Amino acid sequence: MTYQPNHRGLGELLVSPDMESAMRQLAGRVMARAVATAPDAAPYGTGYVDSFELDSGVRPGATPRAFGRVRNTSDHALFVEFGARNTPRHRTLGKALDAVNE
Repeated sequence: MTYQPNHRGLGELLVSPDMESAMRQLAGRVMARAVATAPDAAPYGTGYVDSFELDSGVRPGATPRAFGRVRNTSDHALFVEFGARNTPRHRTLGKALDAVNE
């Protein structure tokens, strides 16, 4: 017997409310970890920890997919994540995602 995938059924699964809920829960775990491990404000400025946002939905397009997304909207979020000449690279969101995926 050979496995024959039902592509339409898989597509429906990937945009289902259950999949969106699962993606939102995973993103929530990433956000909680990022907030818990965010650096002190000293070299970066204030407002970083309070600027995390969680979003979820279904990505539109030819291959729609449910997603969960965490981002930080502070003006210095890129400097915290990737560093700069006088600030260390902290990778708050990257490390949070890595920790949740382990």
